[in-house]
Amino acid sequence: MDLGIRPMAFAANPDGSTKWIFVQLSGFNGFAVVDFASRKEINRIKLPDLPPGKAIFPEGGNESHGMAVTADGKTLIVNSRLNSAIYSYSIPDLKLQGTADVGKSPDWVTLTPDGKTAYVACAASNFVSVVDLKSMKETTRIPVGQVPKRNITAVLP
Repeated sequence: MDLGIRPMAFAANPDGSTKWIFVQLSGFNGFAVVDFASRKEINRIKLPDLPPGKAIFPEGGNESHGMAVTADGKTLIVNSRLNSAIYSYSIPDLKLQGTADVGKSPDWVTLTPDGKTAYVACAASNFVSVVDLKSMKETTRIPVGQVPKRNITAVLP
């Protein structure tokens, strides 16, 4: 890769083996797609520009830093610190499906096992945005204190 490697997510083949690696890169507001079998970059997708009237939020680190694939393997969720948003892309065609505005400087994203909800740590807002992935709407904000960064989904019995 020509830029520093940031968070990654994986798409699987029908047998469960790795098909693609989605890679966020330092200094790039988007992600690269690496074919696992050939070990070659096959695509690089820049996240959408902001609509008129919205300003980028350049503070808080790398431009794009957090992504996840739904358990059914059909959707890639990618955040943008610059845009204070998350984006939904269909897999395998990687078409933009939707956008959800979240807090400032979204850092990490984790998904519920059913793929219905994303939790996005928003470091400059001191909360976690909860996003309904079907509607791509923020449904609530969970105050968590100063500069939330990493988050995970734990499944308990």
